[in-house]
Amino acid sequence: MNDSHNERDAVPADGGTSGVLRESAQSRTTRRNMLRRGGVVAASVAGLTLLDQRRAEAGTGGAFILGNPNDAGATTQLHVTSAGTTLNPLFRIDGTGLSGTSTSMIVDGPGALRGIALQVNGNSGGTGIIASAADGAKGTVGLALSASGSNGADAIHAASDKGKGVTGTSSSNTGVAGTSATGTGVTGKGKRGGVFSGKAAGIQLTPQAGTHPVSGSKGDLFVDHNTHLFFCRGGTTWVQLA
Repeated sequence: MNDSHNERDAVPADGGTSGVLRESAQSRTTRRNMLRRGGVVAASVAGLTLLDQRRAEAGTGGAFILGNPNDAGATTQLHVTSAGTTLNPLFRIDGTGLSGTSTSMIVDGPGALRGIALQVNGNSGGTGIIASAADGAKGTVGLALSASGSNGADAIHAASDKGKGVTGTSSSNTGVAGTSATGTGVTGKGKRGGVFSGKAAGIQLTPQAGTHPVSGSKGDLFVDHNTHLFFCRGGTTWVQLA
C-alpha cells in the first residue's frame, strides 16, 4: 500500500515539473507580498485619515495649519523672544503676489452692538495705524484708507482726549475726504469743532445748482448758484450774508 501510494504521488523531476513548482512558489510569494503591501497601504490610509481628523480638529494648543480652518478657545499671541529686539515688522502678511481683485486680509467682527472687529493700541509715543497707497502702474487710483458704514454706523469715528481726532495732510490732493448719501460727510467735535487753514482759503463752500433749501437746521451755511452765501437761523429762516 505504501509503495503504491508513493508511486502514485511520485512525479518525474523533469524540466516541466520544475517550471510548475517554480510558478507555484512564485505565486505564493506574490500573494504574500500583496498582503504585506495591502497592509502597508491600509495603515498609510488610516494614518492620513487620522492626520486629516487632527487637522480638522486643530484647536487650542494645536499648530496653526495653513490652508485649513483653525479653531481656538483662547487668545493667540505673538511675542519677540527677547525684550528690546528690533523687528520691522514682527508680523507681516504679503499679498503683493495676489491678483488685482484679491484681498490680503479680512477681519470679521462680532455681530453685537459693542463688538469690535479690530483694535489697534499705539503705546506711549507710538502710532496706532499708518496707511499708505500709490497709483498703480495701470492707472488704478490708490486709496490710503477707505471706510464705509451702513445701517446708521459711522464710517470713521475718531476721538482724542488732548490731541486731534483726525489730522489730514496732503502735498497735492485732499487730506481728508468724507461723503455720505443721506448723513454728514465729516463731523468734528471739540473745543473747536474744526480748524482749517490754507494758502488759497481756510475753507471753501462749493456753490450748489439751485437756491438754498426751503428749510434747514440752525447754523447751516449755503452758497447758491449765484454764489450768494446764506445762513440759516432754523426752519425756513435764511439770512443772506453775501
